[in-house]
Amino acid sequence: MIPKPILLAALILTLVVGLGQANLTVSHQVSPCQIWPAASAREPTFGTVTLTVAGEGPNSTVPIDVVLAIDSSASMTETDPTKMRLDAARSFVVRMDPARDRVGLVSFDDEVDFSLPPTGEFPRVLEAIGGVDSDGKTSLDRGLAESIDLLASNSTAPIYERARFLVLLSDGDGDYTPSGRAGSQADRAREEGVVIYTIGLVLGDPAKRSLKDMAEATGGRHYDACNASALESIYQAIGEEVKNLAGRDVTVRYTLPRGLLTTGFSVPPASDSPDPEGRTLIWEAGDLSAGEEWSTSFAVSSEAPGIFELGGAGSRVEYQRRSGFVEILKVEGRVLDVAELRSGASTALEVPFNFSAAKDIVRPVHEVEEENETAILWRFSECNSGCTRDWAFLSDDGRIFVGSLRPFSLPTKDALLEDLDRVMDVIEAAGANVSPYNRSTATNAAEFYAPVPGVYHQISYSFGADFDLVLVVPNSTVREARLSVVGQEMDRFGGVADQEYYVDDVYVTGCEFHAFPWNGYCTAEMAEITGIVPPGDHLISGRKITDPHTIIIEAITAEEPEKEFFLYSRDYRSVWVPAKTNALRTPAEMIWEASETMG
Repeated sequence: MIPKPILLAALILTLVVGLGQANLTVSHQVSPCQIWPAASAREPTFGTVTLTVAGEGPNSTVPIDVVLAIDSSASMTETDPTKMRLDAARSFVVRMDPARDRVGLVSFDDEVDFSLPPTGEFPRVLEAIGGVDSDGKTSLDRGLAESIDLLASNSTAPIYERARFLVLLSDGDGDYTPSGRAGSQADRAREEGVVIYTIGLVLGDPAKRSLKDMAEATGGRHYDACNASALESIYQAIGEEVKNLAGRDVTVRYTLPRGLLTTGFSVPPASDSPDPEGRTLIWEAGDLSAGEEWSTSFAVSSEAPGIFELGGAGSRVEYQRRSGFVEILKVEGRVLDVAELRSGASTALEVPFNFSAAKDIVRPVHEVEEENETAILWRFSECNSGCTRDWAFLSDDGRIFVGSLRPFSLPTKDALLEDLDRVMDVIEAAGANVSPYNRSTATNAAEFYAPVPGVYHQISYSFGADFDLVLVVPNSTVREARLSVVGQEMDRFGGVADQEYYVDDVYVTGCEFHAFPWNGYCTAEMAEITGIVPPGDHLISGRKITDPHTIIIEAITAEEPEKEFFLYSRDYRSVWVPAKTNALRTPAEMIWEASETMG
């Protein structure tokens, strides 16, 4: 017998790495992952969730040791007078793989008549089966004990390298110690990693309870045979299962957050229970073999916008391996975005233009959602720098609105300004004289929109030499802040440009070494400074500057501060630059001003 410490380690390893046999995988898909609220005029308003559990791999590559324990009591002369149980056992043997698997035999009644340890010499097993007689009473415990001894003592390989099975056939209610009692052979089988399958031939209820108990205690299965002619198909089913079973009693548990509606289940759940976080759906998928799949799909929708996590904590697939051990697979979460316009920008371009010609440019290129004589609403066909396809609204009086599904942030603001510029490209292509001054004026006058209140602040300062300035950050919650520099610096030393910027003497950006090909110039990269500019005064410095540049400091605060952001020199004269502020308006205001079709 394997020492218990070694056995325990083997069992733990089995639970962690599995048996290396046919196994289950779970996939979780949501398509599309972005939808509109159920009452929206836009499509789609629902996504489809698909859960698939698959039996992986070909027929088992793990070797199998199996012992056939056959009842040879006298009652078999009545229940199996033509010894069909022996023919069925032989058919089981010939379906195994002698190059990999081993089969043993135990003939038992009130004693063990004879036994044969598991062997790959199948002719010996087939011959031994012919020696099973029909005499004596029935002792299930003796048949079990001998079978477990053979499996435990004739295999030095751990159970995750060689699976162990016992197939016991009986027609009587013999001596048996149930699981959970002292001396239970079923409990011993479980400890040794032996899975028991039982076949009851014309059984009464007491005998059936015994066979079911030993099977259930070890993770196996019980089969009833109403007559001997049914035995061959049962043995065949057991043989296929021990070779190909990927998972038994597969249960799929799936959690949904509050606020989501479900319809159109291809396979309805066995239960649908509310909980504090939402709902839990449970499916009983049964048994899965290698190469077999179980799948369900259903539609999800929401009346309100939001970001929903599908298949969150608690979502899992639970099943029994053929070794009898329970395994749990986590369902990987997916995100469903029930969309709303989460950010936007607006401005006006005060130049005369041919509105009809502008619409003619938009129609063949972009997705027009609505138009009339005075306005057109479309979705850009290509992404902007923020990797989103945003919406644009243009009226014949030059008002421009752009909207995005992305939450408002400094990078989103950049993408929205890019969208505004693309609309101005359309106006210019329609024949209007749009000068750089017109573009700059319209861009600087832009207003921004976000569902979460906040204020956008921007300070710009042009310079051409080193500087030390003070940035005043008022008492407020700074959500984001960044520093950027517009303009190129001549790289005078073949790869290293002299341009460095500091916040409180901490280097934040500059011209780093650039790989060739070298064009002679270098531009400082944008720097994230949110965490280093809390409310208070901060020293902003530029060093090794020789060319003209403009430094831009931007911030988004959660509220309107009592004082303003500003940048000044210590002499209070040379530099005094207050920030431009832009309180974020709500997307509802933008939609109302632009068109109800954007809602």
